[in-house]
Amino acid sequence: MTAIPDKTEIFHVHSFRCRHAEAVPDEAYIQKAIELGARGIWFSDHAPFPGDLFRNRMQYEELEEYLSTLADLRERFTGQIAVHIGLEAEYLPSYAKQGYYERLRDDPRVEFLLLGQHFAETEADPPEYTFSWDKERLERDEYTALGEAVVAGTLSGWFDVVAHPDRIFRRRKRWDAGMERMSGQIIDAAAAAGIPLELNMHSITQKHHYWKEFWELHPSELTVCGVDAHTVDEMVRRFHRQE
Repeated sequence: MTAIPDKTEIFHVHSFRCRHAEAVPDEAYIQKAIELGARGIWFSDHAPFPGDLFRNRMQYEELEEYLSTLADLRERFTGQIAVHIGLEAEYLPSYAKQGYYERLRDDPRVEFLLLGQHFAETEADPPEYTFSWDKERLERDEYTALGEAVVAGTLSGWFDVVAHPDRIFRRRKRWDAGMERMSGQIIDAAAAAGIPLELNMHSITQKHHYWKEFWELHPSELTVCGVDAHTVDEMVRRFHRQE
């Protein structure tokens, strides 16, 4: 990662390719960011995985177009705004063993990887994913599985920022000792790896996605604000909110 973005930059922007974002070209975000006076914009759309097993993200065959389009726009807007190219991905051990993250980082166009743990992989063979669990198990065990994956991903060396770390507690109703222990493990791992945690401007607006108790444990100097924008209007609102 070239540098940790500050509040004069727009960090964590998605694109139409993820299939749950606004159907506008990447340039629409860039043009609006320039209007807002931002010094930089950091794209981190949901990374595709070989085999396309997971929903709500681009297909693996679309990755080249995503990278080449943003690389062209980065060149085109040089001198007006810094366009940064990244991907948001879950840490999945089976894909790490296949060299997936290494291949992403070997592409010179990829400036950073954002660890966004929306689901986790179990040790079953073949792997099982937490999104297949029933409601009771998700409410009881999901945050532990996601938290352990966040710690492993943070310490893997492949990622530059941890996205919305407190969102792993989205199915919890009240703060407890287990959540505090897991928070401590994540915060300690980030400190050991020297990478920031993202205070997510979308999570703040969602019930049980933002936990002030988590952030009271985390040193502010290791925090980056992210807009997590899936529309241009979201980007505008959340950029103003982080000021």
